[in-house]
Amino acid sequence: MNSVSLLSLCVIAKDEEEDLPRLLSSVRGVVDEIILVDTGSTDRTVEIARGFGAKVCFFPWTGDFSEARNFSLDQATGDWIIFLDADEELAEGEGEKLRQILNAGTADAYSVIVVNFVGEREGVDAVLNPSVRIFRNRPEYRFRGSIHEQIGPVIQEHGGKIEYTNIKINHYGYLSNSVRGKRKVARNLALLEKAVRENPEDSFNRFNLGVEYLRRRDFLKALREFQTAFKYLPDLAVSHASILVRNIALCLEVLGRYEEALKVLADAKEVYPDYTDLWFLEGCVHLDRGDLARARASFKECLARGESAVHFITQRGVGSYLAWHLLGQVEEREGNRDQAISAYRRAWSCQRKFYPALDRLVRLTLTRGPGEASRTLLNEVDPKDEEACLVVARALADADCHVEAVEFLKGALAHNPSSSRLALAMAWALLRLKRYTEAAEVLSGFQHPEVRLRRSFILALQGKVREARKLIESLPESYALCCRIYSSFIACLAGKAEAPLPLPDEEEEVLRTVLELLSTLLELEAFDEFEKTLPLLDFLPEPRRRMELGKLLYRHGFAELAAEEIIAAVQGGARDAEGFVVLGKVAADKGFHEEAVVFYQQALEGGKGDFSWYTALIKELTFLGRYEEAAEVAREGLKAFPRNELLQSLLSLLQKMESFAEVKEGARGEDRRLS
Repeated sequence: MNSVSLLSLCVIAKDEEEDLPRLLSSVRGVVDEIILVDTGSTDRTVEIARGFGAKVCFFPWTGDFSEARNFSLDQATGDWIIFLDADEELAEGEGEKLRQILNAGTADAYSVIVVNFVGEREGVDAVLNPSVRIFRNRPEYRFRGSIHEQIGPVIQEHGGKIEYTNIKINHYGYLSNSVRGKRKVARNLALLEKAVRENPEDSFNRFNLGVEYLRRRDFLKALREFQTAFKYLPDLAVSHASILVRNIALCLEVLGRYEEALKVLADAKEVYPDYTDLWFLEGCVHLDRGDLARARASFKECLARGESAVHFITQRGVGSYLAWHLLGQVEEREGNRDQAISAYRRAWSCQRKFYPALDRLVRLTLTRGPGEASRTLLNEVDPKDEEACLVVARALADADCHVEAVEFLKGALAHNPSSSRLALAMAWALLRLKRYTEAAEVLSGFQHPEVRLRRSFILALQGKVREARKLIESLPESYALCCRIYSSFIACLAGKAEAPLPLPDEEEEVLRTVLELLSTLLELEAFDEFEKTLPLLDFLPEPRRRMELGKLLYRHGFAELAAEEIIAAVQGGARDAEGFVVLGKVAADKGFHEEAVVFYQQALEGGKGDFSWYTALIKELTFLGRYEEAAEVAREGLKAFPRNELLQSLLSLLQKMESFAEVKEGARGEDRRLS
């Protein structure tokens, strides 16, 4: 390396064999020395680190991150230190920028942008966090704090200058699978609760404890910690103050305390005028309240301001694609189809991997049928982007555009020939077109168990019983129950009625799988095959069998047949809230409003149900002029769904109708008295 400044990477790790190679590969040729402090690994962490030339040291875990970090710093010999975690990496192309900054050496420490990927998989859904990760190797620069340890304040206390950079570090530890696998939330929660007990007036620990509650979606506890953390803030300029205020408003919004949230945001905007996240959250509050005009204004302000300044912890996209996407939702809710399409297109143009915008864009474009507009749009989708192609395929399937789906997926599979998910989408489109042989052929080259199950289903529909059986018999032992169910399915199609015989703890899984098979047959309009395979439900007691069958028939549009089955089930003693809802809908559609009321009331007896059950009952009671009862149903619904805007507006309307009816009745009484 030609640089006169030597750079040491310091890492602390325990059981990180899965992530460590990605980290160490990302810094190859960038750092001059790797210090890895192992705190008790039982996997291949140490072996992997040594394979990358790391100096491995051992330090017993004490429950204090700063102690381990500082031990790693004591081992470093470089002029500069960069510290990273095993579930991070130096983003591609950032190494050269990093070396240039160190060679210039205009500061004592540098803040980078940590891109925290969140959700199910890495992508555009990320929180950007400025973090001091690079600093001069000086003995006075040492971490403090047992968890969420800090170095930046220590450097500043010693007169060190910190500069912000746009160097990016990717962090994968908050992805859903990673969080579940490593139990990070539980570990962090225990450490932070201990830290708060020991020092209850530490604002930073209180803030981080609130963040852990936020990850657990315990918004009330999170709010309490955030508000306490705010009380102990030394001033509004500390690094976590802005995100703390934003999180207070977020919790208030989720808890339905909209006015309080808006007040917090209004005050915060005065202090942090370059923090676009505040305007974005303000728009979300207005959208939740149904104030579409103010929501539109807030999201447009986000776009005018652009992304938040680099020194803020920010949600990526608040000044671009996320704001455009929510503008699209505003326009859609107001019935402005063309404006919504335009907004979703802008969102997708800003970030091609923001699939929610693509999904809405395709679906809205297809509302007027497959035509030139949809063909133009589909031609813009990158055929190499598997996820984007799946989004399009699902939208085309839901719009019954199966011919178009087949043509689109041909191109997608040409660029992703090993994608089993795209192959399954293609097979489904071909099935809907009754092209069974082609559907089976599309799946023939894939060994994934789910693909082989689907192919056995298709072969069975074709009457190729021997091939279908051979395929499922080759599945791994973990699919033993599925094999039994599919064997029964194949036997039924072959004219040999055979119900699966599940063990008591298998019954629900068997029912789910059987209903999926029967549902698929109804979607394919394979009615003869559906009749043949009905014995698959015979393992259920008669009343429940008829109830499940009735609900299935209703979901596929066979309302009268569904009602017959459900009524027979109820007469046999079955009680099922969803079944009563089906009877309520059928009765209402036939104009039997009194009966519909009774059915909806029975559905709501067993629990809170879905909010739509409440609105359906309110509609029937209102039709019958029973406003007081309807208003009471709305109140009960709001106990279960306190944030539901529709129930809130219905209650307000019903109270007015109730008052009007009372006035009208009073006037009639006066007329009768005078006459």
